[in-house]
Amino acid sequence: MMTCTLDLYTDYLLSSTGPTTATGLSRLLDGALSHDHITRWLSQGTYGPAEVWRQAKPLIRQAEAQRPTEEFAVLIVDDSVLEKAHTDANELICTHWDHSQQRYVKGLNFVTLRYQAGELALPIAVELVRKTVPVYQPKTQKTSYQSPFTKNEYLQQMLRVAQQQVAYRYLLADSWYASAENMTLVRALGHHFLFALESSRTVALSEADRAQGQFQPVQSLVFPDTQPLRVYLRAVQEAVLVSKQVFTNQDGSQGILYLVSSDTDLDQARLTTIYQRRWKSASSFLCGRIPQVAQTERLDGKITHQNPDHASHALLRRRAGLHQARSP
Repeated sequence: MMTCTLDLYTDYLLSSTGPTTATGLSRLLDGALSHDHITRWLSQGTYGPAEVWRQAKPLIRQAEAQRPTEEFAVLIVDDSVLEKAHTDANELICTHWDHSQQRYVKGLNFVTLRYQAGELALPIAVELVRKTVPVYQPKTQKTSYQSPFTKNEYLQQMLRVAQQQVAYRYLLADSWYASAENMTLVRALGHHFLFALESSRTVALSEADRAQGQFQPVQSLVFPDTQPLRVYLRAVQEAVLVSKQVFTNQDGSQGILYLVSSDTDLDQARLTTIYQRRWKSASSFLCGRIPQVAQTERLDGKITHQNPDHASHALLRRRAGLHQARSP
């Protein structure tokens, strides 16, 4: 008798170009598995960050053993929203702020911590944002819900666990994660950070200026010879480097990106090169595939099962195949 397996299910997720359903998989197998059997199988397990790490660990250990001494690993944190405008709301599918669209959308929000070194890039932790805490709004006289943890708290928890799992040199993130608390934690754990920085963030040009409360916005800084400046933040003890990058958008307009790093030995070229590792093709593949394979199971138009953590298995198994194919 045929039984649903993780290999079978994840192959179906990764090969599908449209909505994935228990009924769809059953139809693909010519009824060899009923949709009820697939739904029951999906409901049997719950997979979290520990299982993600169990899948990622052998690949990382193999990469560490083969990596040249001059190469180093980085961790990359991102949060994404998979929009589900027409799905019934629940603690997982609800309203979240989407930075890419600069608006609130209804969907699935997840925070991902990815490991990247050489050709290897894969998630080592994924946290789904669940809004379970009721908050009464006196103005509207309605009750809304929020997550018991902020995204920064999710990141801090991930970093403390990752400290026991992987060796890395930098944590890379966008400006959303460039808080003093995150910077201080990364340094306390013995690593460097390299974050995007809002242009309105204020810095002092010397320790004396900081002590006297003399701060100015990053956008007012003058960068001699386009090289980064050594400055001081309000709530970060050590000096940091701030750099300015001017780039051209696809529409011909110019944009500006400010970066901040705790590694004060870097020059402009190195800062740029390291931060660009956020957009390596392998990392982009994984980031994009997480929401695509985290599909909602449907039956007769109603949600009958939802276990997005199965996406982690699909991604890691596919990534394992790609990595092993490159290995000698």
